[in-house]
Amino acid sequence: MAEQSYPVVEQPMSADQWKSVTLGIGDGILDEGGFPYRLKNLSNATNTGVLQAARRPDGKAYSSAILNGFYHRLDEDIELEFPAVTSNTTYYVVLQYDPLRTAMPVQAKVVKSLDYSQGKNYLHLYNVRRQPDQLLTDADVRMVRPRVAPVQVYTREADMPFAYKTLWGTLAIVHNGRNSEDSALYMSMNQDASGEDSDDEWFWKKIYDPADGRFVWAERGDTGTYISPNHGYRRAIGRRGKTRRLRGRVALASGNPFRASSKSGYQIWSGDIAAKDAPAETQRFIVACGGSSAQRAAVEVSSTGSIYAWVARDTYWISLDGIEWEAK
Repeated sequence: MAEQSYPVVEQPMSADQWKSVTLGIGDGILDEGGFPYRLKNLSNATNTGVLQAARRPDGKAYSSAILNGFYHRLDEDIELEFPAVTSNTTYYVVLQYDPLRTAMPVQAKVVKSLDYSQGKNYLHLYNVRRQPDQLLTDADVRMVRPRVAPVQVYTREADMPFAYKTLWGTLAIVHNGRNSEDSALYMSMNQDASGEDSDDEWFWKKIYDPADGRFVWAERGDTGTYISPNHGYRRAIGRRGKTRRLRGRVALASGNPFRASSKSGYQIWSGDIAAKDAPAETQRFIVACGGSSAQRAAVEVSSTGSIYAWVARDTYWISLDGIEWEAK
């Protein structure tokens, strides 16, 4: 068959067809708060732990996830076993999709290896690494817990829903039209200051704002001593909030190379930068410079605003690209 299209109107789909239709949703936990699928209460007496049905803010208790397009729901805590071992062993706490398990295609399991045969797939929740003669509470536990959430687009920040009405990790793009510069990216989360999931402190966190990323550049023209070597950027300082960044390349107007023998260095920014642009403490950076082979130079930005450079070998230009600091 050269082409396929489904679902067919008023006809059921096979499991493989359903998986294909829902593949774009992604695999992950549907986090509505309350720490879904949390591994807790490790017991040395029984060598067990508990996989949590989340205690959600609305009082209901369940964890839910999507794997290979199939839904999984945990309505109550379940006990998982981590038997003692005679050699170093990693237990994988997973949701396993098995197409041969038709009554429950996705199921919570503890396995020692990830078997992908016969179409199996996994949502990886935790690693529990046990050593011989080691208490379960001393085992190395690593949390993975991938989560899945949608991307939504709004014209204004004021139009965004309450964060607690969304899945954790929901991305909200705020962009008001094709030519608008009023754009930003937010993520819904519910993490408190301690770093633990909090049921009642949901908020939108701005994670990207193009306006915040724009530097306003001011070029420093050629002088009788320092000029642009006619390649790369011209010397300039960029300002963005308290962040300062330099760019450009510097050469000597005389055409001579910068000499490694110059112990006092070269004041490559003729005239100090403004005091308000200087760092609180003198900082030194390693940058590229040009000569007969790849070389490096040291550039120092002092707390008074002076910018000096030293070269290890004679070189014809020095790059300022990548030099960045916080103004005092």
